[in-house]
Amino acid sequence: MKKSLIIRMWGFMFPHIDIRLVGLASFSLGLMVAKLWQPSLYLDWYWYLVITLLAIIKPVITFWKQV
Repeated sequence: MKKSLIIRMWGFMFPHIDIRLVGLASFSLGLMVAKLWQPSLYLDWYWYLVITLLAIIKPVITFWKQV
């Protein structure tokens, strides 16, 4: 019998270093883009939301495949 989704999610873990490195890379990439292309800072708020949602699709799919 297959375990419930909550039980499988509870047991799933990314290594801590991977989470921290992805956060650091994302932060530094955002700073680099803002530094190199200043018009990116003038986008409306919803464009940043769209970019974030597009970037998060792959990690979420990977997570759901493993739980």
